[in-house]
Amino acid sequence: MLRRLLLLVGLLLLVFAAGGVVVARGEPSLSTDGPTSVTGTDASATFQIAERTIRQVRYAEAGTLRYTFRVTNDGRLPVSVLGLDDDQADPRLFTLLDLTPRDIGPGESADLTLAMTMTGCESLSSRAGSFVTAIEVRTLRAGLFEDVVRLTLPEEVHTGSPREAFCPNSTATSRPPG
Repeated sequence: MLRRLLLLVGLLLLVFAAGGVVVARGEPSLSTDGPTSVTGTDASATFQIAERTIRQVRYAEAGTLRYTFRVTNDGRLPVSVLGLDDDQADPRLFTLLDLTPRDIGPGESADLTLAMTMTGCESLSSRAGSFVTAIEVRTLRAGLFEDVVRLTLPEEVHTGSPREAFCPNSTATSRPPG
């Protein structure tokens, strides 16, 4: 009788442990919001187009733009944001540099800062634009489970390619017409 009871208790513990691993193994639940801020540009403005919020920044060749926004851990386990994933594509006028690492407890929020360099204006026609709308982020949940999570930024960060006089590496043939 005792043997059966111990076997039953052991099986129940195994089922609960396996269920916990399955629940913990799902992707982290992170959401983004404001307040937001930008440094590294002479001018910045925010405006709405339907449901989209656009953060327009003035282009500064080789300048480092720092965009700060809030991330909330909507899950039940702590999440460590480790930084940017290496396998994401850079937007046309931005090179994504890094993301501040942070530990975020369940139900808590933290401010993250995305650093990016503005480059490549000579490859676009004057006044053509580029957006950063989302980033791929490396995470570690509960100190055990590594994941890559796509974070949609609370604002679409946009810059435009400046006119020739403000694009130092442009030539008569480096920019497409338009």
